[in-house]
Amino acid sequence: MGSTESVKVALLFVSMPVGGAEDFLLSASKYMPEEIKARFVCLRSLGVLGEEALAAGLKIDLVPVFPTKRVNPLGMIRLARWFRQNGIQVVHAQSYHDQLFGVIAAKLAGIKSIVHQQKTFLEMKGRKGFFMRHIYRWADHVIALSEETRHDLIEAFQLDPKEVSVIPNAIDPDLFQPAKDRKEVRARLGLSPEGILIGSVASLHPTKNHQATIGAMALLAKKGLPLPTFMLFGEGADRVSLERGIRENNLEGHLVLAGRKRPVAPWIQTLDFFVLASHWEGQPLALLQALECRVPIMASRIEGNTILLGEDHPGLFAPGDHAGYAHLLERAMTEARFRDDILNFQEKLPRPSLPILSQQLGNLYIRLAGRS
Repeated sequence: MGSTESVKVALLFVSMPVGGAEDFLLSASKYMPEEIKARFVCLRSLGVLGEEALAAGLKIDLVPVFPTKRVNPLGMIRLARWFRQNGIQVVHAQSYHDQLFGVIAAKLAGIKSIVHQQKTFLEMKGRKGFFMRHIYRWADHVIALSEETRHDLIEAFQLDPKEVSVIPNAIDPDLFQPAKDRKEVRARLGLSPEGILIGSVASLHPTKNHQATIGAMALLAKKGLPLPTFMLFGEGADRVSLERGIRENNLEGHLVLAGRKRPVAPWIQTLDFFVLASHWEGQPLALLQALECRVPIMASRIEGNTILLGEDHPGLFAPGDHAGYAHLLERAMTEARFRDDILNFQEKLPRPSLPILSQQLGNLYIRLAGRS
């Protein structure tokens, strides 16, 4: 297929903060068929990842048709005009507002649209639920993260099974690999080469359940046990309350709010254990990143985590069980075998291939554009 037959795709976001959906598509765009000409389109602001991608030479467009949270029909018309002016053939949208704008604007422009399911809307009430039920039916194709979610969406929204596919999250194998020398990576990042280092990559948001980490660390301290160094990589609205919890439990120097780190791969490589304590996850890229870096994982026993890790993973704990979480941290500090047991379990887990999934996604764009 020559350059005149390229397929122009708009990957739509309100903004591109540090997040799983944004990271996935940025990475996937590297491996798509050469005839796919993908443009990342932000409707309000570029965000951290948008700025990074622009600096790296990717095609990032700011089309500011959605400056506030109010639904703006005029903005949808302007977006449809932008699609037509730029020859866009397929729109791929990730979350509520960009799906709402993207699908309606695609209809107005007479082009195809894809919605990518990151969260469940089956119990959503009110106006948002009303809009999303229509958006999922109006879209030309729906992508789910798992077969179970695909089945639920088909049943709930009476969707055509041929137009609902499964593309799980995956990470870039060129970026996330085991450290050849963990001590050397630590030294390069200004960290102590000695001692147990545990970490989590997640926004500082109540959903990520960092309060459980404070609670578990506090329980270890009350027992008089040695504490690991625990680093939380991320930023968010919960920082002030987390700082207060760290002070109140005398965890300064042990539980560190390290801020957002880009690139994050070297920081994951420094860790002896990786933790994701969330109350809710879709299909977390952070766990896939830790798996590829060959770091043993402790994680909350929730659907998004167990889909990747399995129900029998030895590092699982209930999100609200601070004592159970503390027990796993204690084992991490005192049982050398515990780390090996987790790693041996993780080595047997299937890994989704980003190059293969990117080819699958590219073929979908080609089909919807009428090129196959």
